[in-house]
Amino acid sequence: MRQWLWSLLIALGQLTTAIPAGAQGQAYSFSAVHPVYGTIGTFTQSITRGDGVTRIDSRLRVAVRILGIVFHREEGDYTEIFRGDRLVSLRGATITNGVRIDLHGEAQGERFVVTSPTGVVEAPADVVPSNPWLLKEIGVGTVVSVKTGHIIPTRVTGGEPVTISVQGVTVATRHFVAQGERQQETWLNDRDVPIMFRSTENGTPIDFILTSPVGDAAIAEAHLAPTANVRPDRVR
Repeated sequence: MRQWLWSLLIALGQLTTAIPAGAQGQAYSFSAVHPVYGTIGTFTQSITRGDGVTRIDSRLRVAVRILGIVFHREEGDYTEIFRGDRLVSLRGATITNGVRIDLHGEAQGERFVVTSPTGVVEAPADVVPSNPWLLKEIGVGTVVSVKTGHIIPTRVTGGEPVTISVQGVTVATRHFVAQGERQQETWLNDRDVPIMFRSTENGTPIDFILTSPVGDAAIAEAHLAPTANVRPDRVR
């Protein structure tokens, strides 16, 4: 299995903007499910918001085993910080089969600067991390891969209503498809909580399915996470 599995996910590590002591927060957990190997790990996210600042902390733990032998292991710890809907800080680390990749990014004037092992790149100020909470409007935008630091033009389509079953409960969702380096899909409930999201690479879909109580997602504060800035898609 390759590092493809996780480039869907998140952004990254240390707090650089203060979060007020009275900030509101919620946390959600997901199971990572491979179509052949079944449940291979967990992904958790906590979102804290106050005084116009939002922090999203993410934790990934995955191990793929065959006959009890681990042939792929990946761990990641990430933090994204926003002021309003603008990404201002990105920190984190991913360890894949013993190889560690650190990257960080920060807003600088009208640009967002990302430093990774491959060098330094600049993105527009409205860049967003590849986070399933954020791409919830159709159009085109710019995404930063939280694993590689690549800056990726991305087209988001869909938004159509789809009913899915999770934890034995039927949930009404909106289904979005983000096409960049790879295809990524998200199913959001009416509170903009991802009930499920999926990354597809070389034809293999990896599903991340909500394991936190569906009832908590149903009463979550709407728009807990920022919204990506996408422009109308002129290519139809």
